[in-house]
Amino acid sequence: MKRIDGLTFLEYIQQKFLILDGATGTYMQNNGMSPGVCPELFALNNPQVLRDIQKQYIKAGSRAIYTFTMGGNKLKLGDFSLSDQVQRINEELAAISANVAGNDAFVGGDISTTGSFLAPLGDLEFEQAVDIYKEQIKALVRGGVDFIVLETMIDIQETRAAIIAAKEVCDLPVVVSMTFDERGVTLTGTGPETAAITLICAGADVVGLNCSTGPAQMLPLVKRMKAVSTVPLIVKPNAGMPKNVDGKTLFDLSCDEFAAYVKPLCEAGANLIGGCCGTDPCFIQSVFEQIQSLTPVSSQKSLPSVLTSSAKQTEFGNRFRVIGERINPTGKPKLKEALRTDDYDEVLDMALDQKDNGAHVLDVNVGLPDIDEKSAMKNVIEKLSAQAKLPLCIDSSHAEVIETALRHYPGRALVNSVSTKKTSMDIMIPIVKRYQPMVILLPIGDNGIPKTAKGRIEEVEKGYARLKEAGIGKESILVDGLVMTVSSDEKAAIETLKVVKWCSDNGFFTVLGISNGSFGLPERTYLNSAYLTLAIERGLTAAIMNPDDKLMMDIYHAAEALVDRDANFERYLKRFAHIETPQGEAKSLGDAIVTGKKNFITALIDAEIENGKTDEEIINNMLIPALKKVGDLFEKRIYFLPQLIYSAEAAHVAFDYLEKHFSSTGTQKKKKVVMATVKGDIHDIGKNLVSMLLRNHGYQVIDLGKDVPAQKIIDTAAEEDADAIGLSALITTTAEEMAVVITMAQERRLRAKIIVGGAVVTEDYAGRIGADAYAPDAAGAVKTVSKLLE
Repeated sequence: MKRIDGLTFLEYIQQKFLILDGATGTYMQNNGMSPGVCPELFALNNPQVLRDIQKQYIKAGSRAIYTFTMGGNKLKLGDFSLSDQVQRINEELAAISANVAGNDAFVGGDISTTGSFLAPLGDLEFEQAVDIYKEQIKALVRGGVDFIVLETMIDIQETRAAIIAAKEVCDLPVVVSMTFDERGVTLTGTGPETAAITLICAGADVVGLNCSTGPAQMLPLVKRMKAVSTVPLIVKPNAGMPKNVDGKTLFDLSCDEFAAYVKPLCEAGANLIGGCCGTDPCFIQSVFEQIQSLTPVSSQKSLPSVLTSSAKQTEFGNRFRVIGERINPTGKPKLKEALRTDDYDEVLDMALDQKDNGAHVLDVNVGLPDIDEKSAMKNVIEKLSAQAKLPLCIDSSHAEVIETALRHYPGRALVNSVSTKKTSMDIMIPIVKRYQPMVILLPIGDNGIPKTAKGRIEEVEKGYARLKEAGIGKESILVDGLVMTVSSDEKAAIETLKVVKWCSDNGFFTVLGISNGSFGLPERTYLNSAYLTLAIERGLTAAIMNPDDKLMMDIYHAAEALVDRDANFERYLKRFAHIETPQGEAKSLGDAIVTGKKNFITALIDAEIENGKTDEEIINNMLIPALKKVGDLFEKRIYFLPQLIYSAEAAHVAFDYLEKHFSSTGTQKKKKVVMATVKGDIHDIGKNLVSMLLRNHGYQVIDLGKDVPAQKIIDTAAEEDADAIGLSALITTTAEEMAVVITMAQERRLRAKIIVGGAVVTEDYAGRIGADAYAPDAAGAVKTVSKLLE
């Protein structure tokens, strides 16, 4: 194992600042790497160019360099017909960097996104992604890297797949760096705290951020991540924000200006620091000079008591929390049938209803004797994670089901439950240590359920001793006080409430399954509500209950306010003085589009047709306003990419159905849009997203793909008599090709409006090259096309 200054990699980042390298791709381009070629293959064929820049970084002060393998996975290399060369390319490039580094620097095996969305947003399955990353990581390890680094990651679930792959094929540290936009979220809507917690629970040894923005924009995000992170933090900012000058992307910070941010970033919590786009050895030398007088900030001792989904988090302890109980087939024939027939829309409806009615977490139990519970749990998690968004409580009596769920869940879940039985502890503790969920501790020992509070408290103490020994603290545990049926034991509630009080006094969070107590009695909601009130008064943290029970929900708001757990009666007043209409149910066609509920579309359209509506009325008065609302929600960051996609898919179902239904009378002619990533640019994920959204908004899209010559774009637009042309570019040198297309279009006198966009394109640049419009993102592209053509 390599040591620098006598320290291993993990020891080094715990005790000292680790200076990383800066941008490498720009140097390679300036030394012969042409647009459109495979970067990894170019580096392999021109190893001296790679050696030169890496030596410069080490000379400037870098104590860690990255292999030039960011796009070295099977799918990315497949774009160059090199998918069978993954092992050779990664191993040889890693060996080059290892040779350059010697004993002067650590080497990070660099991997990044596959370029494909994972299911259900895309076609790539989670385990496929794990296998793709395993292949690359194995080769990097053979090449001699000292740690694995995942950088410029945009999706939390794909990132988890890469972490899991690394942990299963090697014992090297894993460094993870997400990219956040100026609004502080990833492309799929994950915030910095949520990302940090989720990634640490997946096994990351370092978390942080790189690319997209400069150090000024990253500073507040660093502070937010540091506040919840138990591992060191990595920061690799761009050299400020990009701007387009004469067709070239330049960044707005000099070395000295960049250096001024090093101290604030380190004081905010950065432990590993380097540069991303626009930086060079000069920037790294400035980092080296600035950190000499600084002291690293330590990580947090423990994770906060927080559950996460891909886009939301729920904290325990600061207020009462409702865990929705309805996704459980017991006593629900309709749900049982839905699970047997893989009809997960029924589960989603239950989830959205509970979310609308105030649930903070959703308990998920799919246990039936005649189904594959592991498969059903995985499918339900995928459905709910993408569309319901609330954190989940994994409820199963089978450890293998819980383990499968934790592996596939894109967040930090709550496990229901771990009992104090020795066998349960022996099986569950390794699973909990691996995935770091929060857990419900059930005080049911080897002798069964203790009848008295004293007996349950003894079990809690015994169970906690085992968990603590495994490194699982009180902040990750909710004790179940065990609600027993009062109809068979009139003192049962008193004993349970004693347990809640003792736990609250001794620093434990608590949870109760409230409805169990009233079983067999009439007017159960009154007993449940009274039980809940008494428990909240004794400090109850959360309840597994029915959020659709309005009385109980009203009571908990009132009880929480009365025991001083609702500052200034804020939540009480919001509930009772400003009642808001729930958005989850598909009450109308427009609502079905907004909530992305495809299964309601055709029935709702049929109802409108029966009421005498024409296709034009349905499109103009229902579909278009709904899509506009979705766009507005996306702009306000209330909706993120997944909701945008699901709404667009629902709209696609509507437009298709209308076209078939009104084909004899002639549905409105679709306007044509030619889409292309310009010549020399092989990046197309953004362009593909725009194409999909345009189709789902009723446009006919002719997608020419990536690396498309200007002549082909112009010829196709002319032949199709296109209404619009959409051009995308992700790298600086190819953005200039947009001007070529626009000039040719003007010379051919095409009537098509030209819209440009992409990471390096700005509104100012769009105006200077003569584009009709600029689109900042996929939703903006649709809005722009609609404004130009409608």
